This record gives sequence, structure tokens and C-alpha cells, in this order.
Amino acid sequence: MKHSILIITFTLFTFCANAQKADNITIGKIETIYSKPLGENRKLWIYTPDITSKIPNPQKKYPVLFVLDGDTHFYSTVGIIQQLSQANGNGILPEMIVVGVESGNRLKDFTPTLNTRGSLDSANPFVKFLATELMPYIDENFNSAPYKLLVGHSLGGLIIMDILSNYSNLFNAYIAIEPSMWYQNEKFLKQNINTLKNQNFDNTKLFIGVANTLPEGITLSLLKNDKSIETQHIRSTFKLDDFLKNTKIPGLKYAMKYYEDDDHNSVPLISEYDGLRFIFDFYRLNATKKDFTEASPAIVAKLKTHYDIVSKEMGYEVSPPEALIKYFGYNALGKKQFAKAEAFFKLNIAYYPESHKVYGAYGDYYATKKDTANAIKYYKFALSMNNDNIIQNKLNVLTNQNKFSLTENELEKYVGIYTIQPYEIDVEFYLQDRSLWSKVKGQKAEELVPISPNAFRLRNKKGYTITFKTNDNKIVGFTSVQPNGTFNAVFKN
Repeated sequence: MKHSILIITFTLFTFCANAQKADNITIGKIETIYSKPLGENRKLWIYTPDITSKIPNPQKKYPVLFVLDGDTHFYSTVGIIQQLSQANGNGILPEMIVVGVESGNRLKDFTPTLNTRGSLDSANPFVKFLATELMPYIDENFNSAPYKLLVGHSLGGLIIMDILSNYSNLFNAYIAIEPSMWYQNEKFLKQNINTLKNQNFDNTKLFIGVANTLPEGITLSLLKNDKSIETQHIRSTFKLDDFLKNTKIPGLKYAMKYYEDDDHNSVPLISEYDGLRFIFDFYRLNATKKDFTEASPAIVAKLKTHYDIVSKEMGYEVSPPEALIKYFGYNALGKKQFAKAEAFFKLNIAYYPESHKVYGAYGDYYATKKDTANAIKYYKFALSMNNDNIIQNKLNVLTNQNKFSLTENELEKYVGIYTIQPYEIDVEFYLQDRSLWSKVKGQKAEELVPISPNAFRLRNKKGYTITFKTNDNKIVGFTSVQPNGTFNAVFKN
């Protein structure tokens, strides 16, 4: 039985998915750039994963998916990628930047130029725009990784086949949906076939989606012998498919799917979904229930091996997210699976040696094992990199055991209801048995233990701290640091 990996499990607070500030749901922005080859402005619809991520990472670099006719296909493309890379802990696809390129004159943009193999000087102006202006612009202004994809529909699929055939080093993967190979009496189909015969690719992938555009009375079995104009579009696509399936082209991995229940206009969504699943068939970590329940650290090696494979496929180093490794480490630590927990914490140090948090987490490991000397050692090392108040508080606890406490009267000032922003989740803090407790509706109450003025830890949870904020000696909110992220709240009443 295969289980998807849930990156985030909230213990103290449960937040609504993908909440956004104010009352707006935002999935991107529109930018305009001027193109010299096109001689006009072109609008770009841009989505970046941090917009919808629960754990934004400003340093992370992302593959870039360019989609033609962006004003038409942007929403569905972003939806597929966000669902399969973020929602419900999915890791089927990598998170990606999406760049939707608005259409201008589609015939002008998407009609290839004959016999221009490899030469951008004589290429279609739109191809020049992509290669010499748009792609450098995205690389300069966004956290883009080297892996690039191109998606196009209809005439957009035609220009994709031209780019694949003649400028193969521009993109790593292509999705051509209902490509108009019939155009100009299949002139460009013939050119593509002649060019591709002699091409060598470097781990390039192509997916073609074909809709059911058969006229009434014609079946696929009859299509090959049909010569009518009504079937030329689908016949030309199957000619291309026949060539690609029966010709060994070094370095090109190809797949096609025929969608009997979709027409030319409905097929883009399902084609993109299947195309992305085909392109990134290596990306998902297939873990068993045993990997997560047993004390053996075998899954640590599996995780590392998996990301080595991902890195090879993507052509650059891809590391498992720091937050993911940290979560697994604390999860094992909470179960007292010490060998497994230590393996995860050490793996995080290996991947992210410049992050002070990985050393603080390793300190938590030693503190849980009551190895005070090593816990202090790693807390101090983390603090030498970053003056983190949370880690400092943990160090204070170890070096001043049982010396800090608050009276019931001193705890009284923290009592009240606080709202976590921007999620609008209320947390109640109250006194019980001379201790401070927190409660979120529908969840188990948690006892807080003071570790320094205005700072607390959870009694039964490692890696969870709450630091209250003051203004004129009044409590105005708090910051909660958890294995899965940092969250802020304001005092409500």
C-alpha cells in the first residue's frame, strides 16, 4: 500500500488551507514586457509557488512552465500544479513557476519558419522572443531553476513541434496539445519528421494530447485510408505519432494519449494533467506505511536515494525540503525512535549546513535523550550562526534548570483569546491548576511551561515554542515556532 507524504501535520493549531490576506484569493500577477523581435508589448501571467505555499522558502529555485495562450490556460495550469505539488501534502510534481504568455496574432506568433534549424537569427520572431527575451527575463527576476517546460495548444502545439525539432536545447520538456500539423498541407509536419530523424536529445520529453475530432461515420480504424479535409487535422497528428513511436530518436522520451471523450477545446486540461504526470513520473517518493511506523531509519536512505534520482533527471541538484526532513525527524523523536530521528537530523545538516535551525533541531534531539552536554553544544553552535531567541530560551532551560518560573498572578497577563493571522483561527489561553494552557476549538488542550520572560514551550511536545509580544508592557500577540513553520497571532480579547 502506497502512502503520499503529508509534509505538514499541525499539533497545536490547525489552519485553513491556502488562506490569503484580506478577502482576496490571489494566484498570480500580470507583468508587461516589450519585445524587440515582436515590436510590441506582451503581457505575462505569472504564478510563483510562494503565493500558495504554507511554508514559503525565499531561497528555493523552481522549474518554470511556459504556457502559450496564457490568458486562456493560466488558471487550469496553476490549479493542476498547485494541487499535485502542494495540496494535501502531494509531492507528485515539483512546485513550479508558471508563465502564461498572452496571445498576439496567433498565426503570426505560431507559424514556424521553414529550414531554420538551430538558427535563431532567421527564426520566427515569437521564438526569438521566447529564447532571447522572455526566458532571460524570468531567470533574472524570479527564482528559476534550469529545468524549463513549454505547453501549447492547437497552433501553439505546432510551434512547439518546431521548437523541439529546430531549437531542442531551449526546453527540457514539451506538451503539444492537438498540434496543427495539418497546417499548410502538412508542410511543417514533413519538415519536423525530416529534422527529427537526425536529432540527438539530452533527456528531453514530449507528450502529445489528441482529441476526438472524427466526423460522424469515421472511426480510428477507417482513418488511415480516409483522405477528406475533415479528417486532415487528426490524420496529420497520427502521422506524427506513428513516426515518433516507430523511430528511435536518441535522448527523446515520447508518449501520446488519445482522448475519445474530448474535443479540440476541452482536451487541454486533461492533456496537461497527463502530460505533467508523464514528464515527472520519477518525482514522487513512493513510501510504504512501514517506512513511517517502524523504528528503522531505512526511509532516510530511501529519501536520499530518491532525491539523487530526481537530481539526475532534472539536471541539477534537488534536495528534499528542510522543513520536510525536520518534520520527519521530530515525528520520529516524538515516538522515541531515536536512531531514525538522529538520521533525519543529521541528513538535514548534510543538506543545509548553512541553516542554524538544523543544528537547533539536533540540539532538541540530544535534549530529549537527556544528553545535556551535546544539547548545549548544538544550541550554542546554532546561536553562533543566528541569534535565535527560541534556541536561546532552550539553552537557558538547560543551563539554569528549574530556576525560572512564573506565579499564577504573573501568568494572568497572558490569559485571553488570540487570532492567528492571516488564517483567522482563534486560540484561547487560560489558567488551570496554576499553569497556563492553550486550546483551539476541536483540539486537545496543551500545557505551556515558562522558559524565560514571555517565552514558553509545550510540556509534551518537542520543537514547539510560544513567545508573547508586548507593547507598553501589555501583551499584544505571540509568535509560535513549530517544526512545520512560524505563525503569528494578535490579541483579540
